[in-house]
Amino acid sequence: MSDKGPIRLPQRQSGNPLAALQFRDFRLFWISFFISNIGSWMQITATSWLLYELTNSPLQLGLNGVFRAVPAIGFGLFGGTIADRFDRKRLILVTQIGLMLVAFLLGFLTQAGGIRVWQIYALTLVSAIIGTLDGPARQAMFPSLVPRSVLPNAVALNSLLWKGTVLIGPALAGIAISTVGTAGAFFANALSFVVVVVALFLIRASSPGTGSAGHFMRNVSEGVTYVCRQKIILGVMVMEATSSIFGLDQAMLTIFARDILNVGATGLGFLQSARGLGALIGSGLLISAGQPRHQGRILLASAILYGASFAFFGVSHSFTFSLFLLAMVGATDTIWGATRNTILQLTSTEAMRGRVFGVFQLSNRGLSPLGQTETGLMVPLVGAREATFFGGLLVAAVTLVTARKVPGLSGFQLEDHGIQKQGDLPLKDRAGIVQPSG
Repeated sequence: MSDKGPIRLPQRQSGNPLAALQFRDFRLFWISFFISNIGSWMQITATSWLLYELTNSPLQLGLNGVFRAVPAIGFGLFGGTIADRFDRKRLILVTQIGLMLVAFLLGFLTQAGGIRVWQIYALTLVSAIIGTLDGPARQAMFPSLVPRSVLPNAVALNSLLWKGTVLIGPALAGIAISTVGTAGAFFANALSFVVVVVALFLIRASSPGTGSAGHFMRNVSEGVTYVCRQKIILGVMVMEATSSIFGLDQAMLTIFARDILNVGATGLGFLQSARGLGALIGSGLLISAGQPRHQGRILLASAILYGASFAFFGVSHSFTFSLFLLAMVGATDTIWGATRNTILQLTSTEAMRGRVFGVFQLSNRGLSPLGQTETGLMVPLVGAREATFFGGLLVAAVTLVTARKVPGLSGFQLEDHGIQKQGDLPLKDRAGIVQPSG
């Protein structure tokens, strides 16, 4: 049990779309990372714009994705194993400080003038290495912040931490680039990490992991074997990997903004923000629905709609219609992401959760940057519109194949994993790791 005494759950969870925010630790976690992710989107947008301005090359812009992908692919499994063996909150604290220092350095080099492409690549590589530890640790710690009974609601709210902040971050980056330059976006991101560091010191919950028992590489192997044997988890990983490589990426949006739609840096910010607005709408729909039981069906439907919306974006000639389609992409991607994370959290055991999300990092953070490289290679060969249209169709097709090969995925329901609809939630917490509200 917690050293703060008996756990006191909020009196009412029934029908509350913000049930998870009644828990103090989750509020601190959610608010701090919401602010931090706004800064992260500012940096992502500014980095892509700066690289394209320096090189005028889709290939060199896409190559930045390689430096993001290599650490996630090479060390993602190790990061997940470390998250299962050591204190996750302390690990996140170290990674957030490291990312803050990298952002400050990037801003300083840009402000000083004469920043080189290789320096951007190098700092991207360092950030990605740190991220291999940060991602699995953050996901593995997440269930310790709320009781299991409201975990799906917490995951739905958590989807706003990355998808929803697209509404604000890229627009602010576009303004910063147009007024004070890219360095301003980098410094803003660095400052946003301070909020997370403070929040981590205030959070009372702990997620200590399993210590150092067992051989490290054996633990890594156990994680891979576990994922491969859990067909539902494996199916989710395959869908995510396809979307990461062939779905929407920052390089494609940058090329569309400058060369296809001719709307410049400000337009790029609005394209990103349209996706963020859609993410906000998607999260709102999911949260207001409470905890819909048919998570598997929602996952598959949203993935197919995502692919279709992205394909139509590729052939759109209207900036206004493109904004609408990106809002659709954002909404469906957020619903897909929330249901995916709910399924992974409920299907994984506590002892394996870090390693499951370490493997997930391979299919997400590892392969998503390779999507930028795929963009850089395909655009000169077939054109931006054609590459985008093909990518959207492929995502939808793989989703249909996965649904056929893994029937348990479409049939995944919350009741089968001990979660009732919010109106029937049991007042039962996760063994002493959830702190009182207020």
